Amino acid sequence: MKDTSIESWTLMSLIYRDMDDGDYKNAILLSERLYAIDNTNQQYQFLYASCLFHSLDYTATYTILKTVKSIPCLNLFAKSCLELGNTEDSYEKQRILWDEGVQALRLALSLNELPKKIYWGDELASNTVRHHMPSKASLCNLLGDLYLKLDNIRAASMYYWDCLKSNPYKISAYMKLCDIAPDNIDFNTAKLPKDIFTNFDPVTTDLSRSSQPFLPATPSLDLSDISFHNELSSSSVKKNSWSMPELRDEYHDTSVDQLRALVRFSSKIIPENNENIGEEYERGDIEHKKDGIISSIKSDIKQMKVSEAYRNKHGLHKKPPVQTPQKLRIDLALNDENDVNYAEEKIVYESIQLNIPPRLVQNQSADQMDEKVCPTKKAKTTNKQKKYQAVESYFSPPFNSQHSTSPETDARIIDGMNKIMKVLCILANGYMRQSFYDCENAALELQQLDDQQYNSARVLCILGKAYYDAGDYTSARVFFKQSFLIAPWFCDCVPIYSTCLWYLEKEKELNLLAFKMKDNRSHLFEAYVAAGNWAKCVKGGNEATQWFQKAVNLDPSRSYGHALLGYEEWEKGNSLGAKQHFSKSMIANKRSYIGWYGMATAYQGMEEYTQAKTLLNEAVRLHPRHPIVLATMAEVLCELECYQDALNFINRSLNIRVSTPNEKLKAKIQQRLEIQEAGNLYNESSMSHY
Repeated sequence: MKDTSIESWTLMSLIYRDMDDGDYKNAILLSERLYAIDNTNQQYQFLYASCLFHSLDYTATYTILKTVKSIPCLNLFAKSCLELGNTEDSYEKQRILWDEGVQALRLALSLNELPKKIYWGDELASNTVRHHMPSKASLCNLLGDLYLKLDNIRAASMYYWDCLKSNPYKISAYMKLCDIAPDNIDFNTAKLPKDIFTNFDPVTTDLSRSSQPFLPATPSLDLSDISFHNELSSSSVKKNSWSMPELRDEYHDTSVDQLRALVRFSSKIIPENNENIGEEYERGDIEHKKDGIISSIKSDIKQMKVSEAYRNKHGLHKKPPVQTPQKLRIDLALNDENDVNYAEEKIVYESIQLNIPPRLVQNQSADQMDEKVCPTKKAKTTNKQKKYQAVESYFSPPFNSQHSTSPETDARIIDGMNKIMKVLCILANGYMRQSFYDCENAALELQQLDDQQYNSARVLCILGKAYYDAGDYTSARVFFKQSFLIAPWFCDCVPIYSTCLWYLEKEKELNLLAFKMKDNRSHLFEAYVAAGNWAKCVKGGNEATQWFQKAVNLDPSRSYGHALLGYEEWEKGNSLGAKQHFSKSMIANKRSYIGWYGMATAYQGMEEYTQAKTLLNEAVRLHPRHPIVLATMAEVLCELECYQDALNFINRSLNIRVSTPNEKLKAKIQQRLEIQEAGNLYNESSMSHY
């Protein structure tokens, strides 16, 4: 590694300090000076690009790192590709960027500098030691995200498994595996949480540290990177503001060698046929089948547009009036008639604004009180200090650390690791059950957590989502409400929370939620959806559509916003508009049953039952336990005169949740089935007569 000067090391130290402090603007100014010293130094390039990335300048990060082949730079380059792809409107440009990120990460994983094993001693010292090399688990996790964007579910799942194999603490990888499971993963044969989030064995667990710190070269006293010119050179240019420079003087001929040098700026990161890269995973049959269905829908929408344009042109169809945009605003309604305890809830929400969220209070035992009041003996304190120092050595920088070989200390460290692992295992089990729409078992699994872990926004939202997907909006509302009360900054589930409130007609709570969300500039998508559901519940008209459209314009990658717009158009009787929005919802997330079900209802409304059945088959495959989806399939099969299959689906729906409309539908199906069977018997007897 090339030697560096004291000036360079000083700059790097100051830049890292600014980044730790979150002072990214000053970090950029200093990193520009570092980059000016040597713009080919990979460490300088990485540090400059990191400052830009944290400042959300992804294009600059992408440009600087496009030709740099170090593992940290390839990792950061791939992150910039992921973010830039998310901002592109063109799907072709998105795929190009995401594919570049994939190639960069696959190259990084193939390089010999990447550690082959995980050093838990290094991981435990992360509080006090900076890591200059991304872990294999993090690279695989990011690579899985990019393959997911490319709709290559098989490749994404393989890298998520590799991530967990390298580091089982990467629970986000397991959650993403649960999300994509319907298209690729059979958890009956794959690893369950109990197989991944297992206890570490003190006998076999290595708590050592890597011998390679992956640090920049040490500073050299003999090297100086910064010098100053005290005298300005005299200029030979004549000062004539009216003269025009000659092109020959300003634009020099480019030599062939210079043209050859430009090849290094090619966007191709990985050479062809590199044997170290490993196997390229192809997309599976399910993805191709969905592509075919979506292509058919796009063709249908295109034909409907042509037909609609023809009717408009020849006066056969009256155009809807042009709607003038309204000034959208959310006011807090203080005199609503719903919910008796509004004043109390208002006080709680105001306390959250003052950063005083409600917390659980546990009663202290007499033993705990005695420990606080009565001082311990000095001898015990000394022994405790020695034990603390031994444990502390695992979490300290290497130059301050004297590792203890005490089996007792190792056992205590590993016991702490195992407690975290058990929490992650319970969380993973609960999330897996919820992602498979097994509401009851998800709730039972998460009951194992203690009060502090259970009463957290993430856990409560998992439970709320489980009840929402089961069609139990009353129970879902309880969990979502508690989550928002204790952590109003955690907004992942605000869109479906607001939808629950709309279903339940909780006008005031929905008004309060939308009012509090309107000032959250970091979660505008969620705020717009909440406002749309509130407007739909209270105001009616077209205002809800405008709010949902604002959400979609802000983030078109979120499938839920497109689905809400689809339902709005469907309720207005605009089948073409509903299909357009539902198709975008399906494309944005091909594994969400909501988009497939919505498109099926659009075809059902147009009495195109064969197409509706195809779409409902996929919706049922994705969510086999939703009573409404099952009942809708029964309705469609009834129209197609498939009465026995219709009866099976309506029975499945009623076994999950009894409802009067579905019981009437079952009676209707049974009646038609009896008539059909009677007709079949008559036909058989007639044929035998002849």
